[in-house]
Amino acid sequence: MLLALLAANLSAKERADAGQHKKPVRNMPEIDVTDVGTVDIEQETNIFTSAAVANLSANYGLASGWDLGLSLLNGQFVSTAVPSVSFQPDVMLNVEKHWLAHDTQLIAGTQSGLGLLTQATVFMSFSYLEYQRHLPGWDTDIDTGLYYANAALAGFQSVGLHMNIEAPIIEKLRINGDYLSGSNALGAATVKLLYPVVGDWRLGLGVQRPNVYAGDHWVGLVGIYWH
Repeated sequence: MLLALLAANLSAKERADAGQHKKPVRNMPEIDVTDVGTVDIEQETNIFTSAAVANLSANYGLASGWDLGLSLLNGQFVSTAVPSVSFQPDVMLNVEKHWLAHDTQLIAGTQSGLGLLTQATVFMSFSYLEYQRHLPGWDTDIDTGLYYANAALAGFQSVGLHMNIEAPIIEKLRINGDYLSGSNALGAATVKLLYPVVGDWRLGLGVQRPNVYAGDHWVGLVGIYWH
């Protein structure tokens, strides 16, 4: 047991050392159901004082409430501290199942794949179980849930809570508040404004505060969403 714990600790340390120039802030996967036969695309950029990190996901709606997708996450493409920084995103396969009933739904999902680092490639896994309630009188969505992440993502803080609320402000402008617990690379509080710009495109502007210091106490967020 001691050897296993030591090996896990060394693996997490090697990942941290190998990815020391990557900003360890991730965003919660989109959990809204994707219409059958259509594609949803979301691109979110985390903006740090000295770097920018891209998170790109595409999901396809299958029958019976299944979504299948691919994500390129945590890809640092700009850095003033390390001009020669390589992109090296985490490549993740997304699988999600929705059970809908009137204004509520239960969502189970997982993201699994490879973290591409300078000195190593590690296996990453992030799974979640969510309960979502739509309040038609207020046109508001409320999500609560649990998540589990393996050591490559969360170290020894593997289990946490998730809460989200999205509500209208004025006309088409909406606000989204999101919180992931945990003293790890996943834990953060995010607030963003969402506005439909043209057709099926939405623009998101917000700010994120990581639970663990990640080079900045506050991180800007710019998102473009196509549904």
